[in-house]
Parts: sequence; structure tokens; C-alpha cells
Amino acid sequence: ERERRHDDGEDDDGARRGVGWRGYYASGFVIIALLTWLLRDYTDTDSWGDMFTKSMKDCRENGSCAHAIATRAGLGNVLFFAVMLVMSVNTRESDRASIRVKINEYYWVLKGVFWVGLMFAAFALPMGAKDYDALVNVFRALAAVFLLIQAIVCLGWIYDLNDKLMEGIDEDNAGGSKSVWILAGTSLASYASALTLLAFLYKLWVPSSSCSRNNAIITCMVVLCVAFTVISLHGKVNGGVFTSGVTMFYCLYLIASALNSEPRDYSCSPVTSDGDLNSLLSFIGFMFALCALGKTAHSASSHSALQGDGDEDSPESPYATTYFHFVFLTASAYCAMVFVDWSGAGVTQGAGWTSVWVKVTLAYASAALYLWALVAPFVFKNRDF
Repeated sequence: ERERRHDDGEDDDGARRGVGWRGYYASGFVIIALLTWLLRDYTDTDSWGDMFTKSMKDCRENGSCAHAIATRAGLGNVLFFAVMLVMSVNTRESDRASIRVKINEYYWVLKGVFWVGLMFAAFALPMGAKDYDALVNVFRALAAVFLLIQAIVCLGWIYDLNDKLMEGIDEDNAGGSKSVWILAGTSLASYASALTLLAFLYKLWVPSSSCSRNNAIITCMVVLCVAFTVISLHGKVNGGVFTSGVTMFYCLYLIASALNSEPRDYSCSPVTSDGDLNSLLSFIGFMFALCALGKTAHSASSHSALQGDGDEDSPESPYATTYFHFVFLTASAYCAMVFVDWSGAGVTQGAGWTSVWVKVTLAYASAALYLWALVAPFVFKNRDF
């Protein structure tokens, strides 16, 4: 019995330790994101070009200093998590004697200085218009990877939350009725939000019958959403309306974000002079990203897009720490793209068709992923889902 309690105590300490260092990295990421937002919107961005005279002196001519601030802050974050990713390759948290494990979990003052140093280095790096465009293209690719990871993480979180609510309903106590109301309310809210967003999609991006491309993109997604909703309600599948409603809203949000990246001179693209639409979509995207990162940072298990479930402190799970830093590396690029509306340096008329098709592809991939999650147990009957 004493041995069992000792083992349980070690497991709890390992879980708390894992959540702890993840929380520090996540907190640093959020702080830098907020500072970037404040510097971009609430400071004289042109003065930054004067401060870093050799590296940012041409930011006004090449595009905007606000764009330069966001991309350079993203570069500093990407470089930091890239270094941590390389250092954590093939490490196991259970190997307490490893210097790489200790560096990952401790020495926060030194890592903080190193992190800030990389941020200053990113701002001091000489970059021209072509360099900005190349960096934005790399960030777009990394951001696309993060959106795919985000879809996987959010889908898992939706299923976990749905399971907890269903367990509450099954209990024979007062909490059961409470869970019913919570599940019904959240399901209704998710579908109401999705349908409201759908109405805005047709109103803003299909102003006339000549906008067949936008109409096809939206309508095909609607068909796919109806399909997985019907399948989820089937008695044998029993996927639930909550999971379908949230997934539908998420997929339609990606479509809205994609269409909002269309060039402003495109006849079917709405003209928003006050920037309210861009701000709203950026806010929703940032909230989804924080939820995905929070889930990744809080998780004490080795859930990953590349590896199944397992115990992080087990020697059989050498990729959990590497995966964590990889997620935050791609999230850093995604955050930079959110702050510049996925546009290149000097681009003020929409992000362009490359960003549009990247987001449209990811929207359909997210819907297909959820649809596959519904039917996979019937395709692979011998597996435990």
C-alpha cells in the first residue's frame, strides 16, 4: 500500500511538473502576442523604423511599420521555439538526469533573457521587401499546419466536453438535469451562431448571382455540414448535436476568414472601410488559437497529431515535448499572420488568392476530419475509439 501511494505521488508530481513548464511557455507566448498587438495598434509604429534605423528604416516605403512589427515579433517567437524544439528531440521527461530535460523545465531567467534577445535580434535583422515576402510565405505554410493541428485539438476537446456532459446526464442526481440544460443551451447557441455566420457569408460575399465562385465555396461547405450533422444524429453513430454544432461554426468561420482574404478589387469582396469585419474575424481566430494552445499546454498526456495516447512520463513517449514546441512554433507563425491579415509587405488590398485557397482547403479538411471521426468506428470495427 505504501509503495502504491508512493507511485501515485510520483505520478501526480510528474503531471504537475509537466503542466507547470508548459504554463510558463504558454504565458510567455500570450504576453508577447498581447505586446505585439499593443505595439501594432496603440503606438507610433513609424517611430520603430527610426529606432532600428539600419533594419527597419524602409518599413514605410516597403509596406507598413505595423506589418514589420508583427512579422518580426513572430520571427522572434518562431526562432525561440525552433531552438527549444531541436533541443527536445528524442528527450523523455522521465530522464531526470538529462541536461536537455533540465533546460526545458528550468533555468527560466536564462531562457527569458535568451527569448528577449531573439526578439531584439529579429527586430535588428536587415530585411527588404523581398525578405518580408519570403518570410510571410514561410509563415503562411506554418500557420496552415497550425490550423490543421488546431482542428484536431479542438475536435478532441469538443468530444471530451460532450462526453462529460453526457456522463452528467446519465447520473441519477440533480446534476443530471443541469447537464441537460447546459448541453441543450450550448448546442442551440452553437447552431444559432453558425446559422448567423452563414447568413453573413451569403450577404457579404455573394452580393449577386455572378459571384459563382464564392457561392460554390459556401454552398459546398453547407452541404458537408448538413451531411455530418445528419450522420451524427443517426442512432448507431450517436455523435451528438453539440459536437456537430461547434464543428459547423468552426468550419464556417474558416470559410469566412478565407473569403475575407480575397483581394479588395475583386467584385465579390465586401469593402469594409472601418475594419470591423477584419477585427471580428481576427478576434475569433485568436480565441480559437488560445483554446487550442491552452488545451495543448494544460494536457498532461502525450496527445499529439502524430502519436496516440500515452503517459508523458513513460519512456515510451519521447515525442511529447518535441510536439509541444512544434505546436507553439507553428502557432507563432499563425499569430503573426493573424496580426497582418495574412498579407505580404505592402499589400493593402486583401491577403490574396494564395491565402484564400489555403484557408478554404483547411476548412474542408476540418469538416472531412470530423466526418471521418464519425464513420471511422464502423470502418475499423476491431479498433477501440
